[in-house]
Amino acid sequence: MNERKQHVLNAAKRLFLENGFAKTSIQNILDEAGISKGTFYNYFNSKNECLISIIEDSTESASVLREELAAGRQDGPDLLSDQILVRLQMNREQKIIRLYEAILHSGDPDLRGYMKAVHLAELAWLERRLTEVYGEQFSPFAADAALMQFGMLGQYLQFAPDITSTEELSKRIRFVIMRTESLLRDMAETDDHLLEAGQFVLRADSPPLPSRSGVAEDLLSLADTLPPESRESGREFAAFLSGELSEERPRTALLKTVAVPFRRLFDGLPNEPEARTVMSTLWRLLTSSEFN
Repeated sequence: MNERKQHVLNAAKRLFLENGFAKTSIQNILDEAGISKGTFYNYFNSKNECLISIIEDSTESASVLREELAAGRQDGPDLLSDQILVRLQMNREQKIIRLYEAILHSGDPDLRGYMKAVHLAELAWLERRLTEVYGEQFSPFAADAALMQFGMLGQYLQFAPDITSTEELSKRIRFVIMRTESLLRDMAETDDHLLEAGQFVLRADSPPLPSRSGVAEDLLSLADTLPPESRESGREFAAFLSGELSEERPRTALLKTVAVPFRRLFDGLPNEPEARTVMSTLWRLLTSSEFN
Protein backbone atom coordinates (compact mmCIF):
# COMPACT_ATOMS: atom_id res chain seq x y z
CA MET A 1 0.00 0.00 0.00
CA ASN A 2 1.43 3.37 -1.02
CA GLU A 3 1.24 6.59 0.96
CA ARG A 4 -1.48 8.15 -1.21
CA LYS A 5 -3.77 5.13 -0.89
CA GLN A 6 -3.25 5.19 2.88
CA HIS A 7 -4.29 8.86 2.88
CA VAL A 8 -7.56 7.97 1.15
CA LEU A 9 -8.20 5.13 3.60
CA ASN A 10 -7.62 7.45 6.57
CA ALA A 11 -10.06 10.00 5.18
CA ALA A 12 -12.70 7.34 4.49
CA LYS A 13 -12.29 5.85 7.96
CA ARG A 14 -12.82 9.24 9.62
CA LEU A 15 -16.07 9.69 7.71
CA PHE A 16 -17.30 6.15 8.33
CA LEU A 17 -16.77 6.60 12.08
CA GLU A 18 -18.19 10.13 12.25
CA ASN A 19 -21.19 9.80 9.93
CA GLY A 20 -21.70 6.07 9.57
CA PHE A 21 -20.88 3.87 6.62
CA ALA A 22 -24.34 4.04 5.05
CA LYS A 23 -24.48 7.85 5.24
CA THR A 24 -21.02 8.37 3.73
CA SER A 25 -20.93 8.67 -0.05
CA ILE A 26 -17.97 8.27 -2.37
CA GLN A 27 -18.25 11.99 -3.07
CA ASN A 28 -17.86 12.67 0.65
CA ILE A 29 -14.64 10.63 0.60
CA LEU A 30 -13.37 12.50 -2.48
CA ASP A 31 -13.97 15.84 -0.76
CA GLU A 32 -12.41 14.74 2.55
CA ALA A 33 -9.31 13.27 0.88
CA GLY A 34 -9.01 16.01 -1.75
CA ILE A 35 -8.82 13.56 -4.65
CA SER A 36 -10.59 13.02 -7.95
CA LYS A 37 -13.07 10.26 -8.68
CA GLY A 38 -10.53 8.69 -11.03
CA THR A 39 -7.97 8.46 -8.20
CA PHE A 40 -10.49 6.76 -5.92
CA TYR A 41 -11.41 4.18 -8.54
CA ASN A 42 -7.75 3.60 -9.24
CA TYR A 43 -7.54 2.14 -5.73
CA PHE A 44 -11.04 0.77 -5.07
CA ASN A 45 -13.89 -0.55 -7.18
CA SER A 46 -16.52 0.55 -4.67
CA LYS A 47 -17.19 2.01 -1.25
CA ASN A 48 -17.48 -1.55 0.04
CA GLU A 49 -13.99 -2.36 -1.16
CA CYS A 50 -12.68 0.78 0.55
CA LEU A 51 -14.20 -0.34 3.87
CA ILE A 52 -12.75 -3.84 3.44
CA SER A 53 -9.30 -2.34 2.81
CA ILE A 54 -9.52 -0.39 6.09
CA ILE A 55 -10.29 -3.56 8.04
CA GLU A 56 -7.62 -5.54 6.17
CA ASP A 57 -5.03 -2.89 7.02
CA SER A 58 -5.80 -3.27 10.72
CA THR A 59 -5.88 -7.07 10.53
CA GLU A 60 -2.54 -7.09 8.74
CA SER A 61 -0.97 -4.88 11.41
CA ALA A 62 -2.21 -7.11 14.22
CA SER A 63 -0.98 -10.25 12.44
CA VAL A 64 2.53 -8.85 12.07
CA LEU A 65 2.68 -7.72 15.71
CA ARG A 66 1.44 -11.11 16.88
CA GLU A 67 4.23 -12.93 15.06
CA GLU A 68 6.83 -10.42 16.22
CA LEU A 69 5.76 -11.05 19.83
CA ALA A 70 6.55 -14.73 19.34
CA ALA A 71 9.98 -14.25 17.77
CA GLY A 72 12.64 -15.53 20.16
CA ARG A 73 10.14 -16.09 22.97
CA GLN A 74 9.11 -19.34 24.63
CA ASP A 75 5.69 -20.48 23.50
CA GLY A 76 2.92 -21.05 25.99
CA PRO A 77 -0.36 -19.68 27.40
CA ASP A 78 1.26 -16.35 28.37
CA LEU A 79 2.38 -15.69 24.80
CA LEU A 80 -1.02 -16.70 23.44
CA SER A 81 -2.66 -14.28 25.89
CA ASP A 82 -0.41 -11.43 24.74
CA GLN A 83 -1.12 -12.20 21.08
CA ILE A 84 -4.87 -12.11 21.65
CA LEU A 85 -4.47 -8.87 23.59
CA VAL A 86 -2.64 -7.24 20.65
CA ARG A 87 -5.55 -7.87 18.31
CA LEU A 88 -8.12 -6.82 20.90
CA GLN A 89 -6.35 -3.57 21.73
CA MET A 90 -5.85 -2.69 18.07
CA ASN A 91 -9.53 -3.26 17.33
CA ARG A 92 -10.48 -0.97 20.20
CA GLU A 93 -7.88 1.74 19.60
CA GLN A 94 -8.66 1.94 15.89
CA LYS A 95 -12.41 1.60 16.55
CA ILE A 96 -12.59 -1.34 14.16
CA ILE A 97 -15.45 -2.81 16.22
CA ARG A 98 -17.70 0.04 15.05
CA LEU A 99 -16.86 -0.79 11.44
CA TYR A 100 -17.68 -4.45 12.09
CA GLU A 101 -21.04 -3.38 13.49
CA ALA A 102 -21.68 -1.21 10.43
CA ILE A 103 -21.14 -4.24 8.21
CA LEU A 104 -23.41 -6.47 10.28
CA HIS A 105 -26.19 -3.89 10.13
CA SER A 106 -25.70 -3.08 6.46
CA GLY A 107 -27.38 -6.23 5.18
CA ASP A 108 -24.95 -6.18 2.24
CA PRO A 109 -24.23 -9.83 1.29
CA ASP A 110 -20.70 -9.09 0.03
CA LEU A 111 -19.70 -7.25 3.19
CA ARG A 112 -21.28 -9.87 5.42
CA GLY A 113 -19.50 -12.58 3.46
CA TYR A 114 -16.22 -10.78 3.98
CA MET A 115 -16.83 -10.52 7.73
CA LYS A 116 -17.57 -14.24 7.86
CA ALA A 117 -14.20 -14.90 6.19
CA VAL A 118 -12.46 -12.65 8.75
CA HIS A 119 -14.15 -14.54 11.58
CA LEU A 120 -13.16 -17.92 10.15
CA ALA A 121 -9.56 -16.76 9.65
CA GLU A 122 -9.37 -15.71 13.31
CA LEU A 123 -10.74 -19.08 14.40
CA ALA A 124 -8.23 -20.85 12.13
CA TRP A 125 -5.40 -18.86 13.74
CA LEU A 126 -6.64 -19.71 17.23
CA GLU A 127 -7.03 -23.40 16.37
CA ARG A 128 -3.43 -23.48 15.12
CA ARG A 129 -2.11 -21.67 18.17
CA LEU A 130 -3.91 -23.97 20.63
CA THR A 131 -2.27 -26.95 18.96
CA GLU A 132 1.13 -25.23 19.08
CA VAL A 133 0.76 -24.26 22.73
CA TYR A 134 -0.62 -27.53 24.11
CA GLY A 135 0.78 -30.10 21.68
CA GLU A 136 -0.08 -31.96 18.49
CA GLN A 137 -2.00 -34.60 20.47
CA PHE A 138 -4.73 -31.99 21.00
CA SER A 139 -5.07 -31.16 17.29
CA PRO A 140 -8.34 -33.14 16.79
CA PHE A 141 -9.99 -31.08 19.56
CA ALA A 142 -8.49 -27.64 18.87
CA ALA A 143 -11.23 -26.47 16.49
CA ASP A 144 -13.95 -26.99 19.11
CA ALA A 145 -11.74 -25.39 21.77
CA ALA A 146 -11.06 -22.37 19.53
CA LEU A 147 -14.77 -21.84 18.92
CA MET A 148 -15.58 -22.08 22.62
CA GLN A 149 -12.71 -19.79 23.63
CA PHE A 150 -13.73 -17.20 21.05
CA GLY A 151 -17.31 -17.27 22.33
CA MET A 152 -16.38 -17.13 26.02
CA LEU A 153 -14.02 -14.19 25.57
CA GLY A 154 -16.55 -12.32 23.47
CA GLN A 155 -19.19 -12.66 26.18
CA TYR A 156 -16.83 -11.54 28.96
CA LEU A 157 -15.84 -8.47 26.96
CA GLN A 158 -19.44 -7.68 26.05
CA PHE A 159 -20.43 -7.95 29.71
CA ALA A 160 -17.87 -5.26 30.65
CA PRO A 161 -17.33 -3.07 27.56
CA ASP A 162 -15.99 -0.17 29.65
CA ILE A 163 -12.89 -2.14 30.69
CA THR A 164 -9.97 -0.89 28.62
CA SER A 165 -6.86 -1.21 30.79
CA THR A 166 -4.23 -3.69 29.64
CA GLU A 167 -4.14 -5.31 33.07
CA GLU A 168 -7.88 -5.94 33.24
CA LEU A 169 -8.12 -7.14 29.65
CA SER A 170 -5.19 -9.51 30.18
CA LYS A 171 -6.86 -10.87 33.31
CA ARG A 172 -9.97 -11.82 31.34
CA ILE A 173 -8.01 -13.28 28.45
CA ARG A 174 -5.87 -15.43 30.76
CA PHE A 175 -8.93 -16.61 32.68
CA VAL A 176 -10.60 -17.75 29.46
CA ILE A 177 -7.42 -19.42 28.19
CA MET A 178 -7.14 -21.48 31.39
CA ARG A 179 -10.80 -22.55 31.09
CA THR A 180 -10.16 -23.47 27.46
CA GLU A 181 -7.19 -25.61 28.49
CA SER A 182 -9.44 -27.56 30.86
CA LEU A 183 -12.01 -28.10 28.11
CA LEU A 184 -9.30 -29.15 25.67
CA ARG A 185 -7.88 -31.74 28.05
CA ASP A 186 -11.36 -33.04 28.89
CA MET A 187 -12.20 -33.53 25.20
CA ALA A 188 -8.91 -35.33 24.66
CA GLU A 189 -9.51 -37.57 27.65
CA THR A 190 -12.98 -38.58 26.43
CA ASP A 191 -11.97 -38.49 22.74
CA ASP A 192 -15.00 -36.33 22.05
CA HIS A 193 -15.27 -33.52 19.48
CA LEU A 194 -17.79 -32.13 17.01
CA LEU A 195 -15.62 -30.23 14.54
CA GLU A 196 -12.96 -31.68 12.28
CA ALA A 197 -9.43 -30.32 12.50
CA GLY A 198 -8.54 -27.65 9.94
CA GLN A 199 -12.04 -26.92 8.71
CA PHE A 200 -11.80 -23.21 9.57
CA VAL A 201 -8.87 -22.84 7.15
CA LEU A 202 -10.79 -24.58 4.38
CA ARG A 203 -13.96 -22.55 4.91
CA ALA A 204 -12.08 -19.25 5.19
CA ASP A 205 -10.94 -19.71 1.59
CA SER A 206 -7.45 -18.42 2.38
CA PRO A 207 -5.37 -17.11 -0.55
CA PRO A 208 -2.53 -19.33 -1.78
CA LEU A 209 0.87 -18.89 -0.21
CA PRO A 210 3.20 -16.46 -2.02
CA SER A 211 6.36 -17.77 -3.63
CA ARG A 212 9.63 -17.54 -1.71
CA SER A 213 11.32 -15.81 -4.64
CA GLY A 214 8.57 -13.20 -4.88
CA VAL A 215 8.79 -12.38 -1.18
CA ALA A 216 12.61 -12.22 -1.40
CA GLU A 217 12.41 -9.69 -4.25
CA ASP A 218 9.90 -7.58 -2.33
CA LEU A 219 12.17 -7.51 0.73
CA LEU A 220 15.16 -6.30 -1.30
CA SER A 221 13.07 -3.64 -3.04
CA LEU A 222 11.62 -2.52 0.27
CA ALA A 223 15.08 -2.01 1.79
CA ASP A 224 15.98 0.39 -1.02
CA THR A 225 13.14 2.72 0.01
CA LEU A 226 14.64 3.39 3.45
CA PRO A 227 16.17 6.81 4.19
CA PRO A 228 19.98 7.04 3.80
CA GLU A 229 20.72 6.77 7.52
CA SER A 230 19.11 3.31 7.82
CA ARG A 231 19.35 2.01 4.26
CA GLU A 232 22.59 0.09 4.76
CA SER A 233 21.23 -1.75 7.79
CA GLY A 234 18.00 -2.43 5.95
CA ARG A 235 19.83 -3.86 2.96
CA GLU A 236 21.84 -6.16 5.22
CA PHE A 237 18.68 -7.46 6.87
CA ALA A 238 16.92 -7.88 3.53
CA ALA A 239 19.90 -9.66 1.99
CA PHE A 240 19.98 -12.14 4.86
CA LEU A 241 16.23 -12.76 4.70
CA SER A 242 16.13 -13.17 0.92
CA GLY A 243 19.23 -15.39 0.96
CA GLU A 244 17.78 -17.63 3.65
CA LEU A 245 14.51 -17.94 1.73
CA SER A 246 16.44 -19.32 -1.24
CA GLU A 247 17.92 -22.16 0.86
CA GLU A 248 16.47 -25.64 0.57
CA ARG A 249 15.99 -25.72 4.33
CA PRO A 250 15.64 -22.15 5.60
CA ARG A 251 16.39 -21.54 9.27
CA THR A 252 12.92 -20.44 10.33
CA ALA A 253 13.91 -19.28 13.82
CA LEU A 254 16.63 -17.00 12.41
CA LEU A 255 14.29 -15.64 9.76
CA LYS A 256 11.74 -14.73 12.43
CA THR A 257 14.40 -13.10 14.61
CA VAL A 258 15.79 -10.92 11.79
CA ALA A 259 12.35 -10.01 10.42
CA VAL A 260 11.50 -8.04 13.58
CA PRO A 261 14.27 -5.37 13.53
CA PHE A 262 13.97 -5.07 9.74
CA ARG A 263 10.27 -4.21 9.92
CA ARG A 264 10.87 -1.76 12.77
CA LEU A 265 13.19 0.30 10.58
CA PHE A 266 10.04 1.52 8.84
CA ASP A 267 8.20 2.68 11.97
CA GLY A 268 6.95 6.24 11.47
CA LEU A 269 8.02 6.41 7.82
CA PRO A 270 5.59 7.26 5.00
CA ASN A 271 5.96 3.76 3.55
CA GLU A 272 5.30 2.00 6.85
CA PRO A 273 2.02 0.50 5.47
CA GLU A 274 3.87 -0.89 2.46
CA ALA A 275 6.50 -2.45 4.74
CA ARG A 276 3.78 -3.96 6.89
CA THR A 277 2.17 -5.56 3.84
CA VAL A 278 5.45 -7.11 2.70
CA MET A 279 6.27 -8.37 6.19
CA SER A 280 2.78 -9.78 6.60
CA THR A 281 3.39 -11.86 3.48
CA LEU A 282 6.72 -13.04 4.88
CA TRP A 283 5.10 -14.09 8.16
CA ARG A 284 2.44 -16.04 6.27
CA LEU A 285 5.26 -18.04 4.74
CA LEU A 286 7.14 -18.51 8.00
CA THR A 287 4.08 -19.79 9.88
CA SER A 288 2.97 -22.14 7.08
CA SER A 289 3.47 -25.90 7.13
CA GLU A 290 6.23 -25.44 4.56
CA PHE A 291 8.44 -23.87 7.25
CA ASN A 292 7.33 -25.91 10.25
